[in-house]
Amino acid sequence: MSEWTDRQDQLLDELYAKVPSTGCKGLCQEHCTTIAGGRREAQRMAEAGFQLPTSVAALVRKRRTVVATSEPCAALGGDGRCQAYEVRPLICRLWGAVDGLPCEHGCMPEGGRLTDTEAAQMIKRIKNI
Repeated sequence: MSEWTDRQDQLLDELYAKVPSTGCKGLCQEHCTTIAGGRREAQRMAEAGFQLPTSVAALVRKRRTVVATSEPCAALGGDGRCQAYEVRPLICRLWGAVDGLPCEHGCMPEGGRLTDTEAAQMIKRIKNI
């Protein structure tokens, strides 16, 4: 890997570390649909063998081909668990850890959730990584 890629990974890992752990019970797979991530996030997912759109525009184009239902994430395994959990994008990590994205199965981070503003700032940072 290049020095820049190593730095990007370091920045992502630092950002991810700010997301409180929810103690996921693995019951929310219906929410694991195709999502957009940052460029380096998409690269990391591709390195793990899964394709992820790198922009909302790409996601919208992809969704136009889906009829009546959301397309499940390519990393969602048959057992309902993420097969790319260690490199999953920020938006996946935020599920259940943000006020506006509460877990309907009772998973709650120790110390409470991030505010929607904090989550939005984190998402904005992803665009530059």
